[in-house]
Amino acid sequence: MIISNADMTNQALMHVAKFRELVRRVRYLVLDDFHVYSGVFGSHMYYLLRRLRRFRRPLYVATSATVGNPAEFAQALFHSERVNVVWGPLGRRGKLIQALVRPRFRSKWAEAARLSALCIEQGLKCLVFTDSHKYSEITYRALKMAGRGERVAVHRAGIDPEERRAVEDAFKRGEIDVVISTPTLELGVDIGDVDAAVLASIPPSYNRYLQRVGRVGRRGQTGYVIQILGNDPISQYYRNYPHEFFSRSPEPLGFERENEDVASLHMLAAAADMPLRADELSPFERAVAERLLAGGWLRRVGRFLRLTPEGRELLASLSLRGSPHVVKIKTTEGRVIGERELPLALYELHPEAIYMHGGRTYVSKELDLTKRVAVVEPTDAEDLMTQALEDMEPEVVEVYDEGAVEGVPYQFGRLKIKITVYGYALKRFTTEETLGEYTIESLSYEFETKGAVFYMPHVRFSTNEAVDWEARAKGYHATEHVLISAAEIALGASKTDLGGISYPDGVIVIYDSHVGGNGTTRLLVNNFRRVAEVALKIVKGCDCVDGCPKCVYSPYCGNNNKMLSRRNAVRILQTVLNKEGAPLLREIPRREKGIV
Repeated sequence: MIISNADMTNQALMHVAKFRELVRRVRYLVLDDFHVYSGVFGSHMYYLLRRLRRFRRPLYVATSATVGNPAEFAQALFHSERVNVVWGPLGRRGKLIQALVRPRFRSKWAEAARLSALCIEQGLKCLVFTDSHKYSEITYRALKMAGRGERVAVHRAGIDPEERRAVEDAFKRGEIDVVISTPTLELGVDIGDVDAAVLASIPPSYNRYLQRVGRVGRRGQTGYVIQILGNDPISQYYRNYPHEFFSRSPEPLGFERENEDVASLHMLAAAADMPLRADELSPFERAVAERLLAGGWLRRVGRFLRLTPEGRELLASLSLRGSPHVVKIKTTEGRVIGERELPLALYELHPEAIYMHGGRTYVSKELDLTKRVAVVEPTDAEDLMTQALEDMEPEVVEVYDEGAVEGVPYQFGRLKIKITVYGYALKRFTTEETLGEYTIESLSYEFETKGAVFYMPHVRFSTNEAVDWEARAKGYHATEHVLISAAEIALGASKTDLGGISYPDGVIVIYDSHVGGNGTTRLLVNNFRRVAEVALKIVKGCDCVDGCPKCVYSPYCGNNNKMLSRRNAVRILQTVLNKEGAPLLREIPRREKGIV
């Protein structure tokens, strides 16, 4: 019996001969928390299991309470035609009180800080969950400003593992009362005396909500889960349809099998495990192998593909938990304080960006994309934040499939995305009020991913061409935003899984925001009607004049939420769902810039 995890199995296969001998005798392979193997991590797991099958084909056993499509997902991950699903009883120990809370006079981050302070006063142990490192830091800053920072800590990716373990140990010992966490404390951590969970942002899926709820009251005590609703499209949706929040089912999960970035590293790893034969490979893998041979990372030795010294050096970047495309964050003294994955690093660490880390604020002095290093220095910016302003150029590299969904023609395939950050908006973090927009020397980053181009029906809003052009630009831009927001409800996508760009001629590009792809756009194509129905509910259910943070604004908008119209998005989405109208274009426009 081997009790291990994916990371150690990956390393041991490459470097420990006795481990390779041992796995030849493995008859069963058990995966607990099966739901975590989606997105990019799922792509890594697919290839790790593929490597294990070269030594032994075991019987797979997977356990989870939160997978909406267990048979389909298991067939994809295990590359198996036959899967048996066994359902067990659902239940939990102790009483659980759940509440939806909508603050009227403060932001949801200030509300999370206030509820955390109440837990400290009442002697309750509390976990605060957010879905981004930025908002974890913002909530911590709010507690510090209220004089409660000494009993609070932040736990998130990008912080050194030793620092995260120190936070976990201090929480278990009772030295701190509140931990503000991204999903890093969602799984695999059993701190039995946690009394309350404050969810400062709506989890990206019902699966994730159930996991966070499961951290509370594990010793049978009464537990409290407080979900805070904010001024954003998802919160507005559940404010209008609260019964849907608690009547949901676990969402379907997916991952991108043909992620070239992930596949390349695992094929090098497979050659390190034992010599690789070309006849073992699928057509996609053979194409990847040819590129690795051409690059000098593999070499042919008779029938086999062997690892070169250059390939072994490249393998040092193989991490199952993240992308090799990361930027190291250093202080001006040269101390490494963390890292951020690209392309997010471009948005958060461009020169003059305010960056939050471990409750402290820094300003980025330099971002070198060639060396993958950002240099930051401490700054006094407690009430400030920055949002990148960008241009984006998508290009279809290869079409995998095309067709129509709800009458909307689409192409799905491999895209090249060029992102250029040319400035930033300076904002107050407590109110998100824009204080000014500033330009910087442009920085560009190109990457390949998976995505879809949707050729939406052409909707006219005016007989005046100039007025109509502006109305269409606002309508399709708002539709792009709200489709991405709706994917959170309909698919369980996280806020940073998808990116997009729209054009006034009705072309909308939506893509996986991880290098190589994460499988979310494919899920969107397969569930397009459900996503569009949720999007229409969001824009029809808002009481604003013509666009606001509750419906069509996005915190990741590359032009600071200009050129948006809720009403025009309603007309476009109604036209789509009624299957009326036809597209004006069948290709990405090259004569004009899109709106990010």
